[in-house]
Amino acid sequence: MEELFKPTLQPFLDTTTPYGEARIAITGAPLDLTGSYRRGTRFAPEAIRQASQYMDTYSPRTGLDVDDLSFADLGNLKLSEDVEASLSVIEEAVRSIHDSGKSPLLLGGEHTATLGALRALKPDLVVDFDAHLDLRDRLMGLELSHATFMRRAMEEFDFRLVVLGSRALSREELDFVEENPDRISLVNSAELREGVEPSLKAARGWLEDASSVYLSIDMDVLDPAVAPAVGNPSPEGIDVTQLLDALSLLVDERLLGFDLTEVSPHYDSGLTATQASYIVLETMYLMEGSRRS
Repeated sequence: MEELFKPTLQPFLDTTTPYGEARIAITGAPLDLTGSYRRGTRFAPEAIRQASQYMDTYSPRTGLDVDDLSFADLGNLKLSEDVEASLSVIEEAVRSIHDSGKSPLLLGGEHTATLGALRALKPDLVVDFDAHLDLRDRLMGLELSHATFMRRAMEEFDFRLVVLGSRALSREELDFVEENPDRISLVNSAELREGVEPSLKAARGWLEDASSVYLSIDMDVLDPAVAPAVGNPSPEGIDVTQLLDALSLLVDERLLGFDLTEVSPHYDSGLTATQASYIVLETMYLMEGSRRS
């Protein structure tokens, strides 16, 4: 598996556990090929790692600190200029990590990278925090892109999808949702802002039925005032507290892995990468907390 990676000189939190001892394996997936507005997601994994160097690590939310975690940062995947070829690399890496008994954590990269992970893991349920649905059939002539990958995934294999924080929608996508009521559930950003726990009732019902779950976080789920440096910012998003409150209700031992995508770090002075680093760390703490309980 080592041939798939370019080792990083600056691992997340400036620390890494030997791979054989780690419970979580972090890898960058710097895919940046199909953006429809802002590009630059290929710089996100290193920007997120850099921002992590300056964070305090104790978590009041979970009572855990970095010494409670066991993760290896494997560096960035060696991706090409071809989307399908890059997805194959992501799929192979995620499958190898999973097969070795570890939880894969992808630092995107554009959101299309998630398709590679889904192909490897084939979860029962996908929980996707995203302003967009990514269920278009085509965008700008592309059948496979950051705006279509979730539809391609739903065509390839069977899983239920819960999208949380949506607000930037197309009629085409809503028609597709209405045609698949038993497979897709939406909780929009206004509902989450009104109250995280009551708005997640449908999602939690599906979660109880799932034997395996994959989590994907597109940073544009957050309001642009909180995270401006994303590929396709959309007003009226949620804040970091609401996101983490939702994650605390959703993360448990059935989580196969997760990704965080769509940071385009050159569009601000580091705020979005800092938020992303914090969300990654807190999500790892939630994973560790669920393992211990």
